[in-house]
Amino acid sequence: MKNRISLKRTAGILALALVVPGIVGAAVAAASAPQDAVTLVYKFAPGTPLSYKTTGNNVQNVDIQGQTMTTEIISNMDFTLTPKGLKDGNHLLGLKIDAMALSLNGPQGGLTPDMAGIIGKSIDIVLSPRGETVDVSGAAALTIDMGEGGQRDMTSDFQGLFDALPDHPVKIGDTWPSQKKITQKSTSGDVNLVLALVNKLDGLETIDGLSCARIKSTITGTMSGALNQGGMSLGLDAKMGGNLTWYFAVKEGYFVKSESVTDVGGTISVEAAGMTLGFSGQQKSTLALVKK
Repeated sequence: MKNRISLKRTAGILALALVVPGIVGAAVAAASAPQDAVTLVYKFAPGTPLSYKTTGNNVQNVDIQGQTMTTEIISNMDFTLTPKGLKDGNHLLGLKIDAMALSLNGPQGGLTPDMAGIIGKSIDIVLSPRGETVDVSGAAALTIDMGEGGQRDMTSDFQGLFDALPDHPVKIGDTWPSQKKITQKSTSGDVNLVLALVNKLDGLETIDGLSCARIKSTITGTMSGALNQGGMSLGLDAKMGGNLTWYFAVKEGYFVKSESVTDVGGTISVEAAGMTLGFSGQQKSTLALVKK
């Protein structure tokens, strides 16, 4: 019985460790007629803040001795980006967390971490003109108490804020590859995501009165990690796949919104018990500009 209870807690700590709101998000800018090749590049107007809202719903299922343990994590965050000019040719942005909430319901009950120490905090981040993450190291100082999942920092929340734009002009129908690496660090261990995206400039669409480029992406990747629960070592090995649709205001040069669905499936090795558990899950996330 003790071992079974411990394995149930394994499902819980896995869920606690895998809270990565907004695994994917993206942006694109263009300034040409649809039939022409366009150069996609990020623009940030100095001193003009942009406020965004993220939402995430993450459902995880762990198969323990023929019984499925399901955990659901619901998250949301509001943040504001304030351009501060260029730093070594990249965009320096002030990021302030305006609101944040996280709740988890699983086999060991519910958890709602206290975000009082996070809300209102500000850090600086650096993005390349293509939207690649150059520096989000300031997020390491922002930590969340995940109970049995340990203390985790918020670096992973912003490593994948936007996706890479092409390094050459593209026409509607053209594709380009990009890659994203996300590492979630906590006192229970690290979880590593390596994602490969194939992005397609799918067309133009008007969103909230803005002429936007519409990009559709397919996602494949891996998830790996080494975690520890009360002295029990857990190894994580999984594959990921999903789809992402994102929009960017063509003339204004800023991200408007994205929606993604990512599936994951793999195994958890429990060294002390000499067992391998199967798990699966799905994460749905959105990121959207807040209307002014």
